[in-house]
Amino acid sequence: MPTLHQSDLATVVRADATDPHIIDAAPVADLLATDPPYGVRWQSGHRAQAWPELLGDDGTLDVPAVLAAWTRRRLREKRHVYVFGYRPDQLAGPLRLGGTVELIWDKRHVGLGNLSLPWGPEHEVFTFGVYCPSKVGRAQGGGRLAARLRQGSVITTPRKSSTRHPTEKPIALMVQLVESSTTRGELVLDPFAGSGSTGVAAILAGRRAYLVEAEETYARTAVERIQRAEAIARQIAAA
Repeated sequence: MPTLHQSDLATVVRADATDPHIIDAAPVADLLATDPPYGVRWQSGHRAQAWPELLGDDGTLDVPAVLAAWTRRRLREKRHVYVFGYRPDQLAGPLRLGGTVELIWDKRHVGLGNLSLPWGPEHEVFTFGVYCPSKVGRAQGGGRLAARLRQGSVITTPRKSSTRHPTEKPIALMVQLVESSTTRGELVLDPFAGSGSTGVAAILAGRRAYLVEAEETYARTAVERIQRAEAIARQIAAA
């Protein structure tokens, strides 16, 4: 397996998340949190730099089916799932999710969107759900208790510009999700890791991370960020 980084806190694998062998080789996780391709052929003419291609963003990748394989084979029962860019009605059936909630990330930043319209997007939709293989469990919406008290469905975290990845999520946002659905020492899985924000958040929150990213530039960026986060975590532990 093309493992770029491995430690007691994190593993970063450069691989195709649709590959069954990659799925089977991953450890069983306590949380799946990911920002998969949206199928919109993301590109921008407003940046001097050229982003590497977002693999699978041409609309041909069946993201719900891919994530269904990951949850079925690599997520503990009644554990939580967060998926950016998709609504509960798109994921609940394929991923066998109960207790789904549509969450809103308030970016406090007006994005480009359709520049011909008077309104620009300032939020992003994502899905929370509980992996319940049983139909009865899904109907009841049961799931493992969260690590935090119940919260509102709108999360306000300012979006920061990034030169690492076009859809990079803020660490503060991902820490909230990780801390809401895991306890210290548990394993967070991201099969579409991008530049590694999920993994960084997991490590800084005292969890472990397993990341899979297909594009080499993003995968190596994730390794660099993970190593910096590990250094910080070890300093804190030694203090």
